[in-house]
Formats: sequence, structure tokens, C-alpha cells
Amino acid sequence: MDQKKIGKFIAELRKDKGMTQTELGNKIGVTNKTISRWENGNYMPDISVFPLLSVELGISVNELLYAERLKESEFKEKADDHLIETLNHIKNFKHDKSLIDFLTGAGTGIVLSCMYSPFSVKRTIILFMGVAMIGIGWYKKAKYDKKIFQYLGNGQ
Repeated sequence: MDQKKIGKFIAELRKDKGMTQTELGNKIGVTNKTISRWENGNYMPDISVFPLLSVELGISVNELLYAERLKESEFKEKADDHLIETLNHIKNFKHDKSLIDFLTGAGTGIVLSCMYSPFSVKRTIILFMGVAMIGIGWYKKAKYDKKIFQYLGNGQ
């Protein structure tokens, strides 16, 4: 999903309908500032708003996601493409989440087990590895959350 392209498409359709940002916002329950942010490509509409926005703009959700009007012959193909793209994103999100869970869980287990072992150079190295795993897990979690919010939009 290209949020800049979607924003321009929303602005174009809203203007074609002769609506102001305030009027469109009132119809779908958001502020004119939110509409402006979408149209400027700074934010994506929240997924829960897509059906309302589509109805008010006189398009399908699929057309909104592709930011273009679709011919009847293109509609099924584009819907299938979007479904496959979404399923691939979900697969990647699941993989990333599993890696994060492994790093933070295993790192925590290593750190805790080191707390009960006698002091040695080996213990210090293993303890450092556990802390590093937790840190990498947290870093990946922050990137993961950012990716999720970008994909879903944050409703602003």
C-alpha cells in the first residue's frame, strides 16, 4: 500500500464529490485534520474506516487500497493480488514474531540460569550473550511494531 498515492486518490475523489475535508470527516467520524494527514500521505486511514470511506467516496475498498479506479475485468485480479500480498505480509510477520520470541525468551533463560551458576569467565561470556540476545530481541520488536503500524496504518 502506497500511502502517498492513496492520500492523493482520497483528495481527488473528495474534490470530485464537492466535499470539504470537514464534511468528509464529519461523515466518517474523524476530524478534518485527520483527512488532511491522509491526503498529504503522512498517515494511512485506520482499517476500520476503510468501509465508511469507500462508501462516502463511491468506490470499493479494493480500489481504495490500490488508489485507482478498477475496471470490472481488473477487479478480481487486483483483489487476488492484494490477498496474496496480505498473506505474504502475515507470513513474514509471523516469522519475525517467532524470531523475537526466541531471542527474548532464550536470552532471558540464559540470564536467569547464569544467576545460579558459580562465577567464572565462561559464566560472564554466557551472561553477556544472554543480555545481547534480549537486546537484539527488543530492537527487532521495535522494528516489528513499526512495520505493523505502517502496514495497518495508525488511524491518525
